[in-house]
Amino acid sequence: MDAYAALAIVAVAVVSLVVVLVAAAPAGSPGRLDRLCPRRGADSGADPFTAHRALLGQVCTTSSVRVDRYVGAADAPGPDGSQTRIQVRQNGEENLPAGSTALIYDYEPDGGYYWIAAYDPRHDLSEGG
Repeated sequence: MDAYAALAIVAVAVVSLVVVLVAAAPAGSPGRLDRLCPRRGADSGADPFTAHRALLGQVCTTSSVRVDRYVGAADAPGPDGSQTRIQVRQNGEENLPAGSTALIYDYEPDGGYYWIAAYDPRHDLSEGG
């Protein structure tokens, strides 16, 4: 087989693949294409901090050696029930070593971290607490 025959076979294969892909995503279903090629800013009306606000009022467990005004990490409940590692800070002088229970009360969008305070579930006055 010479080079031209091989090139012709490759060209036919590529064209066939393109035809199959175009046929698989009919023009009447742009939703399929959006899932394959999502556009940036398509949800421009959505609040970018909705996911962050969902953690406000949740209890987390510190995972860093210390938490202060400048550094800290904690594990918080994720949307699917799993644990999510988040960056946290605290305003007070409370001792929050690794394993401490804390309450998430605010989100700082400029720094990308949450504000937490020490939390003792024995003092919870909410329903079931």
